[in-house]
Order: sequence, then C-alpha cells, then structure tokens
Amino acid sequence: MNVASNQDETITVVFVYQKTEQTVEMTLNSAQLKALLNSKQVYIERFNTNLKIENTVWSYAGSKVSLQIYLK
Repeated sequence: MNVASNQDETITVVFVYQKTEQTVEMTLNSAQLKALLNSKQVYIERFNTNLKIENTVWSYAGSKVSLQIYLK
C-alpha cells in the first residue's frame, strides 16, 4: 500500500460530523495528512466550529486509499 509518500501524492479524506450527519470531502497532500493525523481537533469551515476527532477509518479499494474522520 502506497499512501502519500511524497508531496505530489494525495489522499481523499472524508470528514463526518456525526451530530448533524454532514460530510465534507477533501483531498490532502502528505504534509496536510501528517498534520491532520497528529491533531486532536480540526476546524472545518462548513461546520463553522472546532470539532474533536473521535475516530478514524482507513479504506482501501483497488489502488485507492481514503480516510474517514468522525468528528464530535
């Protein structure tokens, strides 16, 4: 599995705000992904609030890797 090993590679991240069941999909590069994975909270403009990361789920299908971040 090759997950964003250089700056040109990207990964799809889906943020899920469980309270309202809203989702936001973003494409992040390896630097952004590293910062996200080391975070405990994120600010998503669409949700207009700081939210805590509750859970993460990696998905791998074919050659596509994605990450779902569940927020509370």
